[in-house]
Amino acid sequence: MQTIDKKSTTAETLADRFRDAFEEWLSGLDMERPALSEQSKKTLAESMSASMAWRDSILVSAALSNSPEYDEAKLKGFAFHKEHEEWLGRMMSGSLKDETLGEDRTVCRRAVGMLFDIVEAVEDIELQAQPLAVISYLLWWMGDARAMLTAMRAVAIDEECSLAAIVIGAVHGDRWPASARRD
Repeated sequence: MQTIDKKSTTAETLADRFRDAFEEWLSGLDMERPALSEQSKKTLAESMSASMAWRDSILVSAALSNSPEYDEAKLKGFAFHKEHEEWLGRMMSGSLKDETLGEDRTVCRRAVGMLFDIVEAVEDIELQAQPLAVISYLLWWMGDARAMLTAMRAVAIDEECSLAAIVIGAVHGDRWPASARRD
């Protein structure tokens, strides 16, 4: 009799669901009025909590889609196979110094809207922490001081939420990326 490893089956199932939800997410970033299905909202919340690679893929798809180095195929390779980590790291660190990346905030605004929809859709409070952390990063990225509010909310839910802690430290220290226009 063959035994089934429920944890790996669950992880594989979530990975399959994430693949479809991530495609819907990426499509939504190009729409004037993006709307995720209820299933995708829940899947993305679960996925961001289960894998930092999935969370970071969502963040990069919004914040860095304007970068000349942005490559959706590499982003998917990172999300699904943890490939191209060096590319992603180089792009993220270089982006903090690039003033031109914040010029078009349309995609970030769409992403923030979809992420708030995700937060509202999930009943499990713990699943709200990572979407809130990504919102806080994107707001910080755009120079919006409300980043602190969503970061604090994420940390209130999960005190070990490192992305939110980074944003809190940056805002508290008045450190903003070059892309942020501070009015």
